[in-house]
Amino acid sequence: MLKLNYTDYGLFLERVTASLDVVATQRVMLAVYTGESLHLEPGRAAFLLPVNDPQVAGLVEILCGDLSEAIALTTVDVDFVEISLKGTWIANSAHAEAGTFITVLAPKSELLIYRLWQITQHQVVHSR
Repeated sequence: MLKLNYTDYGLFLERVTASLDVVATQRVMLAVYTGESLHLEPGRAAFLLPVNDPQVAGLVEILCGDLSEAIALTTVDVDFVEISLKGTWIANSAHAEAGTFITVLAPKSELLIYRLWQITQHQVVHSR
């Protein structure tokens, strides 16, 4: 499973071995114990990937065989593609800008997306 954490400091993506049910249940129980509100809804999350990375072509190849529509790639410009993932948004309210997005994909797709995101983060750090 992929877990995308949207915070005031940016997007942080991690691969989690727990199931969607376990992560969602833990988050609900945390809200109950702390007395905070919680909002869960199906949705989509997106982020950019560099089009010039050779592994993006591998992702396109995987998507050709994926009929679930859980992953979509859209060309943004000559430098980037946007990857959009179908999953569940978890936040304190329906209008929150910070929260967690979780999605379950085929293991091969999850690993490739995670690696591509890591490469992008590595490039951003070194370009500063």
